[in-house]
Amino acid sequence: MRHPAVPAGARDYVKVVVAASAGTLIEIYDILIYGYFATVLAQQFFPQGDPAAALLATFAIFALGFFVRPIGAVIFGHIGDRFGRLKALAFSLILMTLATVAFGLLPTYATVGLFAPVLLLLCRVLQGLSTSAEVPGAMLLMLEHAPANRRGLTASINNVATVLAAATAATVSLILARSLSPDDLAAWGWRLAFLAAAPIGVIGVYVRTRLIDSPAFVALGERAKQGRAPLTRALGTAKRGMLVLIVWFGVLSNGGYMLSVLMPSYLIRNVGLSPADAYTANLIAILLSAALALLTGFLIDRFPLRRVAITVMAGVATTAVPGFLIITTFRTVPGAVLGQILCSSFLGAAYPVGALLAMRLFPTGIRFTAFAVAFNLGSTLFGSTAPYVSTWLTTTTHNPMAPAFYLLAAAAIGTVTVILGLSRRNDIAASTAPRPVTIRADLRT
Repeated sequence: MRHPAVPAGARDYVKVVVAASAGTLIEIYDILIYGYFATVLAQQFFPQGDPAAALLATFAIFALGFFVRPIGAVIFGHIGDRFGRLKALAFSLILMTLATVAFGLLPTYATVGLFAPVLLLLCRVLQGLSTSAEVPGAMLLMLEHAPANRRGLTASINNVATVLAAATAATVSLILARSLSPDDLAAWGWRLAFLAAAPIGVIGVYVRTRLIDSPAFVALGERAKQGRAPLTRALGTAKRGMLVLIVWFGVLSNGGYMLSVLMPSYLIRNVGLSPADAYTANLIAILLSAALALLTGFLIDRFPLRRVAITVMAGVATTAVPGFLIITTFRTVPGAVLGQILCSSFLGAAYPVGALLAMRLFPTGIRFTAFAVAFNLGSTLFGSTAPYVSTWLTTTTHNPMAPAFYLLAAAAIGTVTVILGLSRRNDIAASTAPRPVTIRADLRT
């Protein structure tokens, strides 16, 4: 079922793309900075008798923060479908900024004992609630403003924002690691990375409140607030599409968090790179993957969506093992960069493809809820546990290739799900979809 977006003017489209992507960059930075300082957080918030156990506990708290995301998806999805995309996104960004700044102010284990990891978990829970709205909400806001033949490129721009968020996190981590001694970094330097969320968060909220809401949502008028709740309607009419996207985003977030949250500590502990070299390798790989993400945006608009989805998921499966093999064989910065680029080559295309599937599968009135619930259930069940499971597998099997085989198995399941779950009716290119009707949108929120 297709419900084309109703675009506003070109000027509004550009403003929405810039503002939504900037907000995404801010929120994703706030999440990923936790992974870049996972080894430091493990030292500061847990007993130091067993460093491996402390790191596992740190990743466990990272995973637990995801388990409130389906709840947040229902809450923010309801707001987004009933009252507007912008209201949901503005509130989520405020919540994320407050939670991340709180990270930088937390007392450590040496100061308050076991109360320290409890506070760490509380901040992660607040982050989880916020994140539940960001990626699906920002993607939808942009796509519902975009012309039909630019949706792939538009989604890829937002995906580049997530890549640049990781680059920003890597850059901040690298600067602090290069500028401070290891003792100073562990004692207080890590706090600066979290406190940096305050000014950029304020700017992001201001920019978002200046936008026009989605023309597709505005076109619904009072109908958006009528009838059954969006979640009830989604579960009643869109179960198959939601199941496909749960698996899709489960695999995607599994690989994404493995390469962003896990990878810095993996390169330090299992490959033997210094923290500065690990951050450098991760940053270079992330920046190069941003260029690949933009390229895929052009391709997505020119080829049938179902075939693109199958190709992308199969590509994730086939590049996982070779990528990690390069990293673990060469054990150098160039090897780490090359391996990460190979692993991320298809993952970079998966976010925009998933967003376009949501546009194709769900009508406007339930789209935010259906997309957000599917995205967050997939991320929670499979992605959030990826750093923990990968670290546990590597520690238990003493095989540094264990994360690669884990990602390979997940992507193989994802490929089968896409083949069986998407009908051939979805196998049309976005650029061939019916041209949307232009409706003037003067309502501001």
